[in-house]
Amino acid sequence: MKQPTTVKEAKSMVKERWLDHRVERLSKENDELREAVDELRVDLDDAQGRSKETLAALSKNRRRPGRMKWLVLAGGAYVLGAKAGRARYEQIAGWARSVSKQNGNGTTTVDVVTDTPKKV
Repeated sequence: MKQPTTVKEAKSMVKERWLDHRVERLSKENDELREAVDELRVDLDDAQGRSKETLAALSKNRRRPGRMKWLVLAGGAYVLGAKAGRARYEQIAGWARSVSKQNGNGTTTVDVVTDTPKKV
């Protein structure tokens, strides 16, 4: 290392060493910040992946398997139940009508198989 001959040279050398030291320190800090940014990017990518999965799970556009099958079965059961209910209603109404109608001697019988009134 060269010895300064004047005070001005000494100040210049001290300033240069100080600047070199500062550049080294800033370079190390910059490297540490780059590593931190890389870690944060990885964390952000993971979080975005999880949020996309969550949104996909909560999305209303997602089809649920079996929903359509359930709706078709429920509709079919309703229609068949309504028809069966109507048939039973007609059967009971016919029986009630036949009971209310009486023939000349006041007796009425109902054929169990056909649900038609028979005169005795």
